[in-house]
Amino acid sequence: MKSNFDQYGQYKKDIFSKLDFSFKPKKRILDVGCGDGSDANIFINEYKLDAYGIDIYKHKNIDKIKSFKYKKAGIYKIPFKDHFFDYVFLHDVLHHIDEKNQSIRNHLRALKELKRVVKKKGFIVIIEGNRYNPLFYPHMVKKLGHNHWKQSYFIKTINKVFDNVNFKFFEAHAYPKRFLFFFKTYEYLMELISPKSFLAYNVAVILNE
Repeated sequence: MKSNFDQYGQYKKDIFSKLDFSFKPKKRILDVGCGDGSDANIFINEYKLDAYGIDIYKHKNIDKIKSFKYKKAGIYKIPFKDHFFDYVFLHDVLHHIDEKNQSIRNHLRALKELKRVVKKKGFIVIIEGNRYNPLFYPHMVKKLGHNHWKQSYFIKTINKVFDNVNFKFFEAHAYPKRFLFFFKTYEYLMELISPKSFLAYNVAVILNE
């Protein structure tokens, strides 16, 4: 990981380091659910990608990101033509789709729309929090009400739409600096001895065939 990733903070640096995916410069990427544009900044400044983004809400920071092409839109109807992108990227987006009802019909509909806009031999990269991670469940699920997917559901649902999927699982959290050593030790032990079903992030790297 490049040293200048430090400017994005410990959490973002850990996510992209553990993702370990080689984005090729000058390729076109769509950030689905781009939020405040923090991932878009990384795509533009570090990977030198031609970055586009959609979200149902426009964050105040979006207009500050030079050369970022944003459209207000949702995942069910992405406003780009078929096979337009080399990469499609989602970070903690899937569990917000139909969050109240969690309909597999709507989840599959969304995944098929991602498939429509990515090129043949292009990649879809999905990073999604794991419901039953020991840190996520009490904080994100119970306290904050995020309806994260179970790992088994994540795998099953993605496999219904795509054939060539590389699944990865790892720990990544935003830790208080003063307790960083303690939490990094916890993270190391979790990845070393914990069942994969409890690790914080479920990742799917999908080659669209």
